[in-house]
Formats: sequence, C-alpha cells, structure tokens
Amino acid sequence: MDNIAAAAEATGPYANIVYGSDPPANGICMIESAGGPQDTYIDKGMMVRLPIVLNGKHSDQQTVLNDLTAIHEALTRRTDYSDLGTTNIQLVNIESMSLPAIIGREQNNQWICGSTLVAHFYWSK
Repeated sequence: MDNIAAAAEATGPYANIVYGSDPPANGICMIESAGGPQDTYIDKGMMVRLPIVLNGKHSDQQTVLNDLTAIHEALTRRTDYSDLGTTNIQLVNIESMSLPAIIGREQNNQWICGSTLVAHFYWSK
C-alpha cells in the first residue's frame, strides 16, 4: 500500500496522501477496503483483488476532482507495476472501480470527492 500511495503522490497532487478514509481539510487519503483472494494456486500462492478507497477534500471543487482523476489515470495506465511490489507480492494491475466524483459539500465549504481503485496482485508463499 505504501508503494501505491507513493506512486499516487508522484503525480503532484495538492496535498500529501494520508492513510485513512476521511481526508483532512484540503487533503487526500487512501485506505485498503475489504478484499481477498480470488484464486489460490499451488505454485504461486493467491491472486488477490484489493479495493483501495481514494478520497479528497478541497475548498475548490475542480481542484479535488482534477487531482484524484490524475491519480486514477497515472495508476491505471501504467504498463509496468514491478516497482510497486515486494519480494512476496507481484502487483499486476490497478484499475478504477469507481471514478472520482463529488459526493457533497461540508459545512466548512470543503468539497468531498470519492473514488475507488482496485489492485490485483499475486501473493506468493
């Protein structure tokens, strides 16, 4: 997860990405959601599908929407994920489950944008 967050931050969003489901004011957050093995292989371990929630808040609606969209585009259009894996985890794909969309506006005039990515990886024994 840390490697995926670092790749997302490499897009240069308006704020550093924090771990959690509720971003701070003018902030962005990421957290793993419920997921699990799709398939189990004797020689490879497990193929896992892991949803990742990516949310943001900002006083400017277009800023939060643009930056979360840029993160989605950068992570899902990659052709090589080898630098995001570890010795036991081989990341093979990231896709958008739900594209960034404005969810609402808080009383402090912060626009809330929500989205979900899905990481697909082999987890070897």
